[in-house]
Amino acid sequence: MGRIIKTKFAYLRQVFSAGENRQLNAKLARLCLLYEDLRVEMLGIAEPSIPALDVLNAEEHNKDAPEQIGKYRRYYFVRRSIGTVREFAEALRLIKDDPALQFGAAELDQDAKATLSSAITFFETNEALLTAIRNDLGGHFGQKAALNAIDRLSPDAFSAIELVDGKDLRLRFAGEIAASAFAPASSKQRY
Repeated sequence: MGRIIKTKFAYLRQVFSAGENRQLNAKLARLCLLYEDLRVEMLGIAEPSIPALDVLNAEEHNKDAPEQIGKYRRYYFVRRSIGTVREFAEALRLIKDDPALQFGAAELDQDAKATLSSAITFFETNEALLTAIRNDLGGHFGQKAALNAIDRLSPDAFSAIELVDGKDLRLRFAGEIAASAFAPASSKQRY
């Protein structure tokens, strides 16, 4: 049996109108974009190999260690997804607080209201933690993440730097730095 796909088409200017609900519509558009960003990031983490992105941990160099294929790419997408989840929390909070929505009185069925309320509660409860994680590891790799990473580098961490064809610089050690940032503070094992 094949998949059942339901598709609806609409003019985006009508869906996200710039009229009286312009602010709310912009918040909803942002939430849609963040949802798709997170979907792509999760796929980037889960995919065993993406050759164009896995130059630092390519399949041809890791035939005996397939778990190493794409290691840097996966850590990159983990860092990005942390930032996206934090932005998603903020976007939901801004939607909840929007006067045009009149949260609780919106034309949603009970299941949708319960799901939205549960999501908002989850993110409100965890927004500070998500912010701290994003600031330490997610989004961009900040100074605190770099300090944590170098403190946690394994003593046997060994890597290289390459220049391919005189123009393609490959910092093979970047994956080890990213992995070290995620390691527990007392960890000395290699990731």
